[in-house]
Amino acid sequence: MTWTALEIALMTSLTCKVRVLSTQQIINAWKQEHSTETLAFSVRRLNAARLIRVENWTVVLPKVSSKPLFTWKPGQQQPDTWPLSKEARSRWNRPASTIEVFQATNLAGRVFGSRSGHKIREIERRHDLLLSEVFVLYRLGLPKLADCWIGEDALPIAERGVKNPDAFLVDEQYQPRRVIESAGSYSQKQMDTFHEYCRQCRLPYELW
Repeated sequence: MTWTALEIALMTSLTCKVRVLSTQQIINAWKQEHSTETLAFSVRRLNAARLIRVENWTVVLPKVSSKPLFTWKPGQQQPDTWPLSKEARSRWNRPASTIEVFQATNLAGRVFGSRSGHKIREIERRHDLLLSEVFVLYRLGLPKLADCWIGEDALPIAERGVKNPDAFLVDEQYQPRRVIESAGSYSQKQMDTFHEYCRQCRLPYELW
């Protein structure tokens, strides 16, 4: 079977950039290039080929503005993470909705060279959907940077006790130049730990 450029883009996104995309996120990310009918047809083909699986989630949908909660680069002051954590956690005080979402399968991970395919736990859903929303923003507004986006599952496993950032933006030599992190509903301690990792590695970051 021959895959279209759209189908390869969808699979690259779900295996090497983000862990999940909702139906609406797929429509929003590719609506400038493809009709809703074309997108639905490609999704059905990928599902039939066992490269993606479909689930229905009941979850509070992420609210993402056009800019991050916080940005930092080496040399700048350490953030005051308590108000940042409070703002991140306050975003989810809204009713839940039931949505259709798509994830890559283990087979897709092997085909596209990532660790994708594991089931997303319920406590991770809001975090992962928010990161996907940021990816959609990049794809629409900064497509060249979206092409440089490498997600956690496409990265080598971090040393024991260390969590990989959610995503890196890399340069032509695949060297990390910026970290993209979904704050989800992070506690102050989680934000402090993330900041310290980036500070030690001298990595600029965006916290969404």
